[in-house]
Amino acid sequence: MEKLIIINGSPRKAGVCSELIRQVKPYFNDCEIMQYDAYALSAAPCIACNYCEQHDGCSNGDLDAFFEDFEDADYIAFFSPVYNNFFPSPLKAIIDRFQRYYSARFSRGVIPPIAKPKKVGLVIASGANSRQAADYMASTLKQCFTVLNGELKARYFIPDTDSNAYTFNITELDKFVHQLRK
Repeated sequence: MEKLIIINGSPRKAGVCSELIRQVKPYFNDCEIMQYDAYALSAAPCIACNYCEQHDGCSNGDLDAFFEDFEDADYIAFFSPVYNNFFPSPLKAIIDRFQRYYSARFSRGVIPPIAKPKKVGLVIASGANSRQAADYMASTLKQCFTVLNGELKARYFIPDTDSNAYTFNITELDKFVHQLRK
């Protein structure tokens, strides 16, 4: 059975990201779905201790279970609001902890550092119409996954959530899921 990991970067339990996660899950009924909330994970930041340059993994074990699921996933879907033109800090801390894979690749020569390829999707909810920030966030994930044996296949951007002028576009949602799954 294929596996989907959902990574929710929003602190709001009933916010736009949570609603979009609820809408996306039925499209993956044929998959095992694991959901991680960045705020609940409370990932410690990478401290550049260089442990991963010599060893598999990280000196801090707080994300060990997450990374086991991450490595085994077929699909990874990030759901994130825009905070100061980027990912919220708890989600950014998780992304920074990908350093263990960059060190595996570039310091220890493990190619690829994650054996199983990943199809990656990014859903961004923005209080304003900050398309440039969304593009930067997507570019960051695209660059990350070139090393992590994955490819950013799908994006869905929802602007103007602060003004409640947004709508959930089923056509865009269908497109997002189709691109992620192909």
